[in-house]
Amino acid sequence: MIVAVSGKGGTGKTTIAALLVRKLMRMDGPVLAVDADPNSNLGEQLGMEVGETIGDIREEVLEEELPPGMTKDRYLELRIQETLTEGEGVDLLTMGRPEGPGCYCYVNHLLRGFLDRLSKNYRHIVVDNEAGMEHLSRRTTR
Repeated sequence: MIVAVSGKGGTGKTTIAALLVRKLMRMDGPVLAVDADPNSNLGEQLGMEVGETIGDIREEVLEEELPPGMTKDRYLELRIQETLTEGEGVDLLTMGRPEGPGCYCYVNHLLRGFLDRLSKNYRHIVVDNEAGMEHLSRRTTR
């Protein structure tokens, strides 16, 4: 089951997402919690410390050379897998910052592709989206 929490800013989306994650963990996890909000507060609500984000990986790929013999897609998949914050019954994937003012295109593309591959490993996925409905046009939670 995939649940996407979205809506107007300041309405408690992250709190609802965190409560839903906790309930699903207790019922029949495992749960993948996805913080698709650039403000990235879901980890804090779940009591999980976030290390790297998908936004950090994007910057890394732009600034550094890839390891020899590794395609960009394979490297990104490996690095995104490494950013998963693992917890008891829940893993957290955090989108992080965009590439520029108002532009989340590439980070959302990475998130969407990775969610497609990861979905088979989790009984439930809960996505905490940013305020507004633009993520629907980006098809982050298709």
